[in-house]
Amino acid sequence: MENNVLAWGKASQMGLRPKDYPYEKKLVPTGMVVARLDFKIWAKKVMGINGYFSQEGGLRFQLTVFLNKRLRNYKLNNESIDFAFCPVDCRYELKIGIKKDRPFLESIRCLEA
Repeated sequence: MENNVLAWGKASQMGLRPKDYPYEKKLVPTGMVVARLDFKIWAKKVMGINGYFSQEGGLRFQLTVFLNKRLRNYKLNNESIDFAFCPVDCRYELKIGIKKDRPFLESIRCLEA
């Protein structure tokens, strides 16, 4: 199975607008959240994948899933979903926390089969 994470150049060619998805703590919801994963782009400065999510009502935000260096995958806490391969344009239940004054993805569960 091939990953579906875009490079920055490809995302730009496709007309995607990652800057419309903030990542600041005050603009990202926390707790249990349902949101659609619109697209994913490889992070520029770290080994990670930026996920761009939107909620009904128009709220948009982004979260980064970092490489698990030991396991060489993008799974959260040994969950079954590898973020590099999970489908886009799909609704997810997210658990979002705050660590070191930044939002982070604690868990993710697909709501559509």
